[in-house]
Amino acid sequence: MNKIWKKSALAVELQNAAGETHKQLFTAIAQDATDAQLTTFSKALETLTAHQFVNAEVIAYYDYNAATTV
Repeated sequence: MNKIWKKSALAVELQNAAGETHKQLFTAIAQDATDAQLTTFSKALETLTAHQFVNAEVIAYYDYNAATTV
C-alpha cells in the first residue's frame, strides 16, 4: 500500500474572557511545520483575537493506494 501525503490542517482551540472555548481550523499548512512555527502562529492568533491559546492539533490527510507491482 502506498501512503501519499495530500495536505495538512491545524485545529486551534482558543478560550475567550468568559471561559468559553472554540476551535478554529486552518487548512493548507505546510507538511513539515515545526513546533516553533506553530507556537508563533498561536501567539499571533492570541494577539489578533484577544483570546487565550489552549491547544493545537495538526491533522494530516493522506491518500492510500494499492501498491502495484510489475
